[in-house]
Amino acid sequence: MVEMLKKRKNLAESKICNAPKSVCRNPATLKFHFIFFLLLILNPIHSFAEEEFINLNNMPPPQVTIFPPGESVTSGTHIHVEVIIPEQWQVNANIAADEFLKPSSLEMTAQGIHFAEPLYPEPVKEYNEALDLENLIFKDTILIQVPVETLENSYDISTLSATFHYQACSNSICLAPASVSVSLTGLAPQTAPPVSKKKSESFLILLAFAFLGGILLNLMPCVLPVLSLKLFGFIREAGESRKRLAVLGLSVTAGIVCSLWALAFIITLARAGGGSAGWGLQFQSPGFIAFMVALLSLFAASLFGAFDVWLPGSALTKMDAASKKQGFAGAFFTGALLVLLSTPCSAPFLGAAMGFAFTASTPVLFLFFTAAALGLSLPYLIICAFPKTLALLPKPGAWMPKFKKILGLLMLGTVIWLIWTAYRVAGAAGIAFLTVLSLVSLGGGVFLGKFAPPTKPFSREIISALVLILLLFGIWQWIAVPFVDQAIAEKQAALENEAQDQDGWLRYSPELMRQLARENKTVFLNITADWCLTCKANEALVLNRDTILQALTAPGVAKVKADWTRKDSLVQNLMESLKRSGVPVYAVYKNGKNEPEILSEILTVNAILEALKE
Repeated sequence: MVEMLKKRKNLAESKICNAPKSVCRNPATLKFHFIFFLLLILNPIHSFAEEEFINLNNMPPPQVTIFPPGESVTSGTHIHVEVIIPEQWQVNANIAADEFLKPSSLEMTAQGIHFAEPLYPEPVKEYNEALDLENLIFKDTILIQVPVETLENSYDISTLSATFHYQACSNSICLAPASVSVSLTGLAPQTAPPVSKKKSESFLILLAFAFLGGILLNLMPCVLPVLSLKLFGFIREAGESRKRLAVLGLSVTAGIVCSLWALAFIITLARAGGGSAGWGLQFQSPGFIAFMVALLSLFAASLFGAFDVWLPGSALTKMDAASKKQGFAGAFFTGALLVLLSTPCSAPFLGAAMGFAFTASTPVLFLFFTAAALGLSLPYLIICAFPKTLALLPKPGAWMPKFKKILGLLMLGTVIWLIWTAYRVAGAAGIAFLTVLSLVSLGGGVFLGKFAPPTKPFSREIISALVLILLLFGIWQWIAVPFVDQAIAEKQAALENEAQDQDGWLRYSPELMRQLARENKTVFLNITADWCLTCKANEALVLNRDTILQALTAPGVAKVKADWTRKDSLVQNLMESLKRSGVPVYAVYKNGKNEPEILSEILTVNAILEALKE
């Protein structure tokens, strides 16, 4: 038997290593794939194994109960299915954490009744030692709701039956997929367990938080310069008609809403492919940072008066019409830019709302992103509805050209921040290449203004713009990328060997958190990123105060930092377990307890001291 197992092990290893090289080079992935593959091989011979070894399929099937509706069945009625999972066991959630795991699913059938997709409870994320990964699971008792979609005239509720497909795991083993079926035939009618009203109320509160968080994003340092720029545009055009101001405001709103919908669509695709996504995740990509550096540098050159984007038209009336069209397109672009710059900031209320949205169904995800978009758009919507509010702003005058240059300086400040972020991701190579990219963009703006002014043929503007785009893309893609990729790998390798940073913060790992819990330590957890301006403001104004430093270095207290500047699956999993999708996240684990207290994204000294109290 031992020889047979050895042969099967060798066969499994040879099959696994026919997978992509990246999989075979990862010891943890290889270990998991081998264990899972070996279990699948062992399962068909479990009857033979019972005689000489233990029986691996030793979990009793879950108890499944159908609760039909108490009233007559109509379209939209919910059928409830209760699943009780045996103690010390768990089943995979309806979303698999790995392609080799079988997700749970529920099939519901009845004569003349057609059902929509089941609504599952929120899964729990737990580390599984046998699989060596963070798995999404259901355990204890779960309640699944199945909506009735359509009914035929001949429907019969008494024929209702359900089949629950699952794969069971414990901390030491995972079993082969199995299923259990139940039906209403011969069963006494039962009353459905009450659905908590608190859950629906919490949903509405979180939706309101998404809207409020969107409003407060306008005050974040990453958004305020662009907000000021657009309000400047409204002041400049205050003499135009009310209709024009309304259309400009709605154009900005459309840019914000469409951009956040696009982000929600990308998140949906990532989840469908088994991946994960987060709020501000794009700032982990050096390519995206390079794009923003080039774009904002060019934007700054325009604000300094180096060039203007114009549309063709020889007659004054045509130029006037063209400039108005440009204004609407520019307003839409401003909305998109606001979204790109807002995602590294998590305003108060937004963290909890988006943390819920990122784990919810696709319609709920889009609903929450729409609420945040409307909140971010609120200043422009107010101007659309009440144009007289523009009277509260300064009148147009000689101060406007000077103000444009101040906004240009703010844009350059954002560029410098992005270049510094690249240093934290890729080291000196990131600074060098992004600085060159910024200077080329600024020079390109000057060249665009000299070579293609409005008095020259429009073809010059197209040609010069294409040349500038190709030049910037070539510098980054064919010159910078190889050096930057190497620098990122070297920096990541150096960080992995550091147990703590220069300020004494312990480097997060699941093993460290378990060790601190065994020692009954109170842990202050700081999930942060160098591109997160809210994080940096909290560090400067709160975390670096002497009072807080003393509290975090007191006996029995440990301060742990989880750095999300670079892509890190461990930090991503940690954020998801805390039901958060973006940074900053602050949590306090008291005296080795597993359930943390989540603090606000905007820290205060009193909030931290209160949370650290015994």
